[in-house]
Amino acid sequence: MIRAFLWQWSKLLLLLAALGLAQQPVALAEQVLTVGVYGIPKALGNPYSSTSISESYTWSAIFDALTEVDGKANVLPALATEWRSIDPLTWRFKLRPGVKFSNGEPFDARAVIGVIDYLTSPKATGDSMARELRALRGAKAIHDLEVEVYTHEPTLILPAMLAAMRIVAPKAWQELGPAAFARAPVGTGAFRVQKWSAAKVSLVANRDAWRPPLVDRLEILEILDPAARAQGVQSGGLDIAIALTADDIPVLESSGAVAYVGPGSGVVGMSFVTVKDTPIADPRVRQALNYAVDKRPIVDVLMGGHTRIAGQPAPHYAHGYNPDIEPYEFNPTRARALLKEAGYENGFSFVAEVVLSGSTSAAATYGYLAQQLANVGVKMEVRSIPIAQLIAKAVGGGFDGAAFGMEFDFKPTLDAMRAIPMHSCQRAVPWHCDKEIMPTIEAAQREFDRDRRLALLQQIMQRYHDNPSMLFLFESVHFDGLSPRVRNYNPSNRIINYHGIRLE
Repeated sequence: MIRAFLWQWSKLLLLLAALGLAQQPVALAEQVLTVGVYGIPKALGNPYSSTSISESYTWSAIFDALTEVDGKANVLPALATEWRSIDPLTWRFKLRPGVKFSNGEPFDARAVIGVIDYLTSPKATGDSMARELRALRGAKAIHDLEVEVYTHEPTLILPAMLAAMRIVAPKAWQELGPAAFARAPVGTGAFRVQKWSAAKVSLVANRDAWRPPLVDRLEILEILDPAARAQGVQSGGLDIAIALTADDIPVLESSGAVAYVGPGSGVVGMSFVTVKDTPIADPRVRQALNYAVDKRPIVDVLMGGHTRIAGQPAPHYAHGYNPDIEPYEFNPTRARALLKEAGYENGFSFVAEVVLSGSTSAAATYGYLAQQLANVGVKMEVRSIPIAQLIAKAVGGGFDGAAFGMEFDFKPTLDAMRAIPMHSCQRAVPWHCDKEIMPTIEAAQREFDRDRRLALLQQIMQRYHDNPSMLFLFESVHFDGLSPRVRNYNPSNRIINYHGIRLE
């Protein structure tokens, strides 16, 4: 019986050899993950040039930070495995061993020091990341895998803040300089850039990453129209479509695609340019505009009931949220009374500059706002601009109107102090400057006791409600579309887990 089995097996091997199959393994198809976003970085691979959400969709595939922050504001290890405060101005971080950059450079204390040296130098004056991390003073190596980080003032949330500081390969950054490095970025992330184009980034797997990906290639496509992104998932042209609308959910599911609904990282609204001599400079007018809009239909219809009305800068899951603040009620009578008190009984007109391609249901939302404000005599002209232009105006000033669409974004710290300075006198070119609240903001930035700091943050939330810097709408929520073959899509704080996504 055994001899018969061996005879049959030998005949099978001879047959395979004759067919040329015995020596040739079956080739597996290359797996390519395609992601449609509403904007790829205009500064390419320079991760210090911007703090916008749109850039993070690309940069999180290439770079890692020392820490990560989850959707509940917990600080988690990344390139740093643990940390502790030595004193209010000194933090010590232990670094993950065995990590290499995609060009083979080792990740160690020198890499962290190189980034901090750059961000605290005059060379980084124009970089958004340097402004966000202006508390940094310097760093020193304790040994290869341990580094001390120094701040100008007590900074209790420094570990969370450093989730925004993506680490670049020190030798490549130094030899190339920021401009050339941006075209050939090197990080420790799951992918490395193969090619940049006007509306597409092509990346290949970094198999030596400390968190290697489960797919071979990644393509990130800039598709401005949300409907086109949704259609891409339905047709199979995209695996993931970022920033869709609540209306896309039933359409996606009926076509066999999957709708992902997750919390955002802030509060959506219309920011006011209060430093210009317009009616909106009067806080009574800004209060009136908040009373004039019924937000309930936006939440229930446009957002599908997946979020809640906002009345302060912080969402309910952020540290610093004030639970005692009630959102502005819908009260057109009160709105008209405030406008009359401010001298605008007959209303006024203003321009709002907005991005209609990236925000969830943006066109419908701003159209609805215009209708609601018209009911109290205020004419809002909605002017659509590209997201790159909005970012440029937010950084350098030059808004044409008296309002613009920009959410209070608390990514990546989910701490109220992440966004407040951006909407305050601390900006190099502020659009809102409330000098009365600045001492409280500065005290909160320095406070190292967690309970006292929380009390200060909640005072700030109350002030921004009473003297609103924006027309508060709702806590941000994100709708993404997934093809049926996508598995383990689990973005945290709007950072996509590219390393963990697999395709079936």
